[in-house]
Amino acid sequence: MPNVYCIDTSSLIAAWQERYPIENFPAFWVKMEAMIDGGRLIAPVDVLNEMKKRSDELHGWLKARPAMFRELDDAVQIEAAQVLAQFPRLVGERKLRTSADPFVIALARVESVQLVTDEKPTGSLNRPNIPDVCTALGMSTMGLLDVIKAEKWVIG
Repeated sequence: MPNVYCIDTSSLIAAWQERYPIENFPAFWVKMEAMIDGGRLIAPVDVLNEMKKRSDELHGWLKARPAMFRELDDAVQIEAAQVLAQFPRLVGERKLRTSADPFVIALARVESVQLVTDEKPTGSLNRPNIPDVCTALGMSTMGLLDVIKAEKWVIG
């Protein structure tokens, strides 16, 4: 069975703005869209909402692909509340006021799918990023480059 990935805002921003801009790597975004269409690239709706504040162009691209986004059903909300109860500093003053992070972790856990983030671990649960919390929860994470390798994409 093919992998399903739950992607974080950080990976989408890194791809769009730094690594694979659509004007230089259109084939990358065609492959991303195919994964969305196949139900293999998902994110909580909070990622779309968070993107409004970060990138108008990427928000527009994502908004045109609603199949990617999952509403926060009861199971995801309960899991996110448990994650925040255990790791309250995951959402802090240093982050954007609305943070999709607990919902990304919760969705990946509820759906039992691979979490994709380009955040780096801080090594401290006093100031955790997604990888720190996932390690503490016994979950693995991967970056977008790991997805490209796992999917055996050749671009260009």
